[in-house]
Amino acid sequence: MPEGERHGRADRGEVAVRRARVAAGGVVAAGALVAGGMLLASPDPAAPAAAAPVGATAAVEQRDLVDRERIGGTLGYDDQGVVDAARAGVLTRLPDPGAVITRGHSLYDLGDKPAAFLLYGSLPAWRRFAPGMSDGADVRQLERNLRALGYDPGTVDEDWDADTTAAVEDFQADRGLDRTGTLELGQIVFRSGATRIAEAKAAVGDAMSRGRPLASVSSTRRVITVKLDARRQRIVHVGDRVTVDMPEGGTARGRISDVGAVATAARDADPTIDVTVELRGKGARGTRLDQAPVDVSFAVDRRRGVLAVPVKALVARQGEGYAVETANGRFIAVEPGLYADDWVEVSGSGLREGMRVVTAQ
Repeated sequence: MPEGERHGRADRGEVAVRRARVAAGGVVAAGALVAGGMLLASPDPAAPAAAAPVGATAAVEQRDLVDRERIGGTLGYDDQGVVDAARAGVLTRLPDPGAVITRGHSLYDLGDKPAAFLLYGSLPAWRRFAPGMSDGADVRQLERNLRALGYDPGTVDEDWDADTTAAVEDFQADRGLDRTGTLELGQIVFRSGATRIAEAKAAVGDAMSRGRPLASVSSTRRVITVKLDARRQRIVHVGDRVTVDMPEGGTARGRISDVGAVATAARDADPTIDVTVELRGKGARGTRLDQAPVDVSFAVDRRRGVLAVPVKALVARQGEGYAVETANGRFIAVEPGLYADDWVEVSGSGLREGMRVVTAQ
């Protein structure tokens, strides 16, 4: 859907008007769509009608109104990256796209043996893990993972000691590896959590060299990326809640997790910023599609605790302005405010919460 398409917003020149009778003072309403607002002729919009109104009624409500704008985005996964071969060898196993690897399991096999194990952490593995290595936060990160997998590295700290070596040896033995107590650079891959294979970049049987890309990967967290016109950055804020029309139908809840600070532009296109939306709830788990187009509804304006009526309760007055008709046949002049979700904010003398107003047939 093109950017800028509004939903829940009524065109003020096309208000549905109900059928009524000729009232005292010459107030008339006809069942039609009014263009430009020139239907009611009443010197006194609060004058009572000659007879009771016909048609359904609705209560004037005090409610929150949110005007939303739909902007197209792309459904994908967060924390994208690439896994490279840790060493030279023949690729003998690579999980299929969509497979999810969890802590302690191998991402791929070389020469029919597990070659790289996934552990969780924010620090990259930048050196080999071995007895006698210097202290560091990466040692603590490794020991924390060993403990989570059921091995005992002793005190979880930044120091490599004999307990750490024993835990690594047990980790290796359970995976059919030699008990060396040493993990070579590339044998451990730290990522933020469970990792999804997104796309294979090599095939089983390929002769791999160290550093050759094997697969693109991501987290399992569903996100949407919206290319937003940079001039409209003011409508989005980290933490804002949004709704998403999912590709298979239905909607999902989301929250803006990141708003890009750098604008980019393709040739002959306006600059855009990336807005990242994190999906939440059951709707987020209802699809496995990747790179599918979706529509994201952003709140561009809101009113809290205002008096509102259904849009179809508005009656255009001759000349200009609007009114609502009460259940006892009186017309009250109102000033419309925000339109959202088939409701409109209204203000006017004599209008109060709970009052019944006539709506269009």
